[in-house]
Amino acid sequence: MHELGLTKNIITIVTEHAKGCKVKRVSLSVGPQAGVETRALEFCFDVVAAGTVVENATLEILPASGDTFLIKEFETEEAA
Repeated sequence: MHELGLTKNIITIVTEHAKGCKVKRVSLSVGPQAGVETRALEFCFDVVAAGTVVENATLEILPASGDTFLIKEFETEEAA
């Protein structure tokens, strides 16, 4: 199941770019030929995000064309 590895990479990238801010939402664009099982990705997301700034964030998977697989955007909480 390569979705676990993909999820680890997604969490790593988002964590680095969030610069310590708590992440509320992560949006991915996934096309039908990307070779990604979205249900497996959703299952792995909460497990991999545990203990990171991405913990409890909502995962949003948006349809895309072809073999697209990318982190479209992520939303953080405002710093206090």
